[in-house]
Formats: sequence, structure tokens, C-alpha cells
Amino acid sequence: MANLNFDEFRDLGKHQLDAFNTASNSTAKSLRAIAAEATDYSKASLDNGRAYFEKLLRVQKIDDVVQLQSEFYRNVYGDFFTRASRVGELCSNLAKEAFVSAQTASEQATKAATEATSKIVADIGEQTEKLAAKARDATKE
Repeated sequence: MANLNFDEFRDLGKHQLDAFNTASNSTAKSLRAIAAEATDYSKASLDNGRAYFEKLLRVQKIDDVVQLQSEFYRNVYGDFFTRASRVGELCSNLAKEAFVSAQTASEQATKAATEATSKIVADIGEQTEKLAAKARDATKE
């Protein structure tokens, strides 16, 4: 029977848990950045809308209303696309970080599993040799 070293299996599990924790922290950080960007956009959008309606209430000519609306919508669309671009970049970075984290975790787990398997195979080989030596000694007697 092989002499299994359970500390090595515990270490293997630890490598996997560490990789998972690293990936989780990276993902949480990216999601917080996306949420912060969305929150900032919402606040700015509400402030801009409030300011627009305050200006609109003071306008007395129809030409001024049209000009004010044109400026407002131009600014709103420009800000939206700028913010959407930032969120897109953040999402892209999140995907890249997740891929790198998964790849790193996979490499670490594979390395740890290979090392543990090699050790077990070596231990089994040693024990097999010992048993074969005992069997030879027993047949000589």
C-alpha cells in the first residue's frame, strides 16, 4: 500500500483555494469599478437633467427652447457614449483579468497535481521494490 502524504494533498487544495481567492478579489474590484462608473453617470445625468429643466422654465422664446434642447441632447448623448465607452473598457478589462486568473489557476493546479502524482508514483515504486525484495528473500529461504 502506498504511503500517501496527506499534507501534499492539502497543499494542492490550498493552491486551488488561493487561485480562486485571487480571481474573486480581482473580479470584485472590477465590478466595484463598473458600479462606481454607473453610479457617477446616474448622479451626473440627474444633475444635468435638473439643471436643464431649471433653464427651460426661465426661457421665454421658442427659439431659445429649441437651442437649449439641442445643447442638452448633444451633451447628454456625448456624455452617454463617453461613459458607455468607459464601462466597455472596464468590462473588457474584467474579462481579460478573469481569463488570466483562470489560466494562472489552471497552471498552478496542474503543476501541483503533477508534483503530487509524481511523488505518489515514486512512493509506490519504492514500496513495490521493497515488496519484491522481501518476496525474493522469502523464496531464497
